[in-house]
Amino acid sequence: MKKQKKQISWHRTNIRWLFLGMTCLFQVGCCICIDFPSVLASQIQSTFNVGQKDINYLFSIYSMPNIVLPFFGGLIIDKIGVKSALLIFCSFLVIGQGLCVQGAYDRDFNLLKLGMLFLGIGGEVCLTVAQSALLTKWFLGQEMSLAFGVQITFIRVGSVIGANWLPKVYIWYGDSFTACMIFCYVFILITMLTSFIQCMLDDRSDKRDREQMSQQEIFELEQQPPVNCRDVSEFKLDYYLLSISCVLSYSAFLILQANGIRMFQIRYNLTISQQTFLYSLPYFISASVTPIIGYFIDQIGKRPIFLIISGNLLLLSTIIYSKNVDCSIEDQCFSLVLLAQLINGIFFALYAPVIWPCIPICVNANSQGTGFGIIGSIQNAGLTIFPIIVGKILFDENPISYQYMIYFLGFITIIANISNINIYFYDIYHDNKLMSPSIKLPEYEVVDEQEELSDNTRIE
Repeated sequence: MKKQKKQISWHRTNIRWLFLGMTCLFQVGCCICIDFPSVLASQIQSTFNVGQKDINYLFSIYSMPNIVLPFFGGLIIDKIGVKSALLIFCSFLVIGQGLCVQGAYDRDFNLLKLGMLFLGIGGEVCLTVAQSALLTKWFLGQEMSLAFGVQITFIRVGSVIGANWLPKVYIWYGDSFTACMIFCYVFILITMLTSFIQCMLDDRSDKRDREQMSQQEIFELEQQPPVNCRDVSEFKLDYYLLSISCVLSYSAFLILQANGIRMFQIRYNLTISQQTFLYSLPYFISASVTPIIGYFIDQIGKRPIFLIISGNLLLLSTIIYSKNVDCSIEDQCFSLVLLAQLINGIFFALYAPVIWPCIPICVNANSQGTGFGIIGSIQNAGLTIFPIIVGKILFDENPISYQYMIYFLGFITIIANISNINIYFYDIYHDNKLMSPSIKLPEYEVVDEQEELSDNTRIE
């Protein structure tokens, strides 16, 4: 008689939470660097003698390569593996932030633009495609919405850290924009180190699982069809409706945030401390609530309904911002912006952990990198085009121009809501995949035969 020893895959143990922690640290480091134009807009204007339209162009430059890169990055991930792709694109982050440091030192705005271009080449593939594909691998069939919620929370933690510390670093070092860029560079190096640790952990997990597989399981794994560009033709309408919702909803929220500090100053006459607090508020709310919402959605599903609710919250905030108020009465303006930002925070806390876990539900397992890549490409097309439009609207910075910006963001939010409603009806008539709770997959167990067993197997 032989004993059988079954060993649970790391993906089914608490090690997955350690991996999630590494992902969160990665997100924080990236977002501190990527968000610096929005939190240092006034400092950039005074250092380089540029206007708010140029700040919006920095975001367009960052997003421009990602109109195509996340798609090809997704194909690269599916072809060469997520670990190799993550390290390749992380190197672009290091180069990009180094160029930003040099641009700040030389006071050369063109070098800053080039740095944002390299940050864009590396940033979105790493943040949106590679990290999402890794999380799906480690949490599929488990707490996937919770994992995505925690990941997105720490993206916003990075934004909050940047918003609160970068202006202080600027002042502490004698109004030095160079010091801010060096501060960001340190975090990029930490991010690179984190990606190495993630790759080592994932590689060890893969080898450990493969060593325990039977020959039949290995054969079946190797017989999986390779990713092909033609796989895109198999993506259904729900995937493309999700893409439209994603690009428009994120664009409306992120463009508002990117221009928020300057809008709070020019349109609402708020103090610096009020500006920083109100800018950070949606991220604080998201950091506090998103993991709870993610866990809740894992249990009950109903994702299309939550998409509709979150879209209406975003529309409500733009309606509040479109209201004319007398900003000579400071408290009245602060109260209005506070209400709008509270609603924005609830929107973001609800929308983010709903939209991203929908993607692996709608695509085949071997095309998930491509699925995340395409939606990332579409999202960045919007984040390239829309900031240019907003930059034109804000060419002459004044309260009226910011109101026109709100009208524009409200328009694209309405289209996003129409897409959310169509997702709901499409899912109802196509198997209710998005409405269903996350399904627990059977535990992956590896059998090591040591002694003969008659009928029963002992699990250790």
